[in-house]
Amino acid sequence: MLQSVRIAGYDRIPDLERLGPIQITNAEPEFAKAVRDAIEAHGGAASIVSAPQRSGLCLFTEGLLENPPAERHYQALQAALLPDRNTHAIMLERASNDAIDQISGLSGLCRSIRIERPGTHIYALSFRSSQTNVEIASLIVSALSLPSDDYTLTEAGVYRDSPADEDVFPPLAPLRAPASTVWLVTGGGRGVTADCTIELAKRTGGSFILLGRSEIVAWPSWLEPQSELKALRGTLARNKNHPDVPNTPAEIDRFARKLLASSEISSTLKAIEATGSNAKYVQADIGDKESLRSVLAKQVSISGAITGLVHGAGVLSDGLADRLDLKSFETVFAPKVIGLQTILSCLDLQALHHVGLFSSASAVFGNEGQANYAAANAWLNNVAVQLAAELPNTQVKSFCWGPWHGGMVDDALARMFTERGIGLISRQEGARIFADQLLHSVHDQVRFVIGDEWGSA
Repeated sequence: MLQSVRIAGYDRIPDLERLGPIQITNAEPEFAKAVRDAIEAHGGAASIVSAPQRSGLCLFTEGLLENPPAERHYQALQAALLPDRNTHAIMLERASNDAIDQISGLSGLCRSIRIERPGTHIYALSFRSSQTNVEIASLIVSALSLPSDDYTLTEAGVYRDSPADEDVFPPLAPLRAPASTVWLVTGGGRGVTADCTIELAKRTGGSFILLGRSEIVAWPSWLEPQSELKALRGTLARNKNHPDVPNTPAEIDRFARKLLASSEISSTLKAIEATGSNAKYVQADIGDKESLRSVLAKQVSISGAITGLVHGAGVLSDGLADRLDLKSFETVFAPKVIGLQTILSCLDLQALHHVGLFSSASAVFGNEGQANYAAANAWLNNVAVQLAAELPNTQVKSFCWGPWHGGMVDDALARMFTERGIGLISRQEGARIFADQLLHSVHDQVRFVIGDEWGSA
């Protein structure tokens, strides 16, 4: 589990003199001014700069920009890479906001940079507060003299995330939800999200609407069933004169992938239906608000109000921090961040009984080559905490998964994890944990870190 541990209040007088002159970037001018005034009111020295001019402490306001999430996080990354190693960088961000697109996940980004660049001093200072800029600035100043770490500021004090060294136990007694349960699942047609969805169907019954971008194509009647991409490509290449087989290697590869994806989705639907539940697959772009609203309205008219949401859509676009471009952030943020924003805007949130979000351990610990992915998942965690607070009658859970057998882990990655001593989550065990905790854990336990070896790597 992931706990928020209170480590300080605001009754201490910050020792700003020992910090020396503090720089504040002017990406968000009004907030920068509020922080500068608060520092000076506490006897410190501060200046507003376009970029760090010298070593020492610098507060970055790029994470407070009102740009689209991918662009905002990319700009924050670019700003963070500018300072020299002697600069102590603190990235300011909102961990809550009425508009969830203004929430950020810079803590995951900072943790990844620290792994890629040992000795770099870059940390996130998040605030979960509805107070004014002036009031929040005062909270920030109170936290500046704390030991270097990633912190979250609330009106009740300063908190630090700490993974709890506890096993994730199954529930004491099984519970089957009413048959009127209607689940909406993104990314649930394939992979580990499909495993979790099938387990949910066993536990709750009801109806399952699986959303995905993949087009379902029928398996050719002349082609023997196959499950391996390499073997299927070879078979198709040897039969490229067949009317429904493309000619070029690139086209054959795409066709093979489409066939395997369609076959896996069909298998998932059959597995869900075998539990006595209803299941359908709907092709949809979860980033297109108007189109999705129309799709969901049609499904609600057929199945009833959606009462459960599982958001498992995700994609990788890895690279070292200094090589990531805006497109890589947009690629990663599109399904995970923009997709969830769009879905939530189209649903009646008060009708939801359960919300299960697929996050990643990279958000909690950082990961080399995944600053963008870690940031997107840290955003997801922050949104989960906010939703849980806003929906007291809804089970909201964010699962910070370590690596699974299967999923995004191919054979090469599995070998790498084994060499690093990182255990892989079995698909059966991961699905059990997901269903247990989504359905039965206490309401206020929102974030789970699954895969206890990840943090020691």
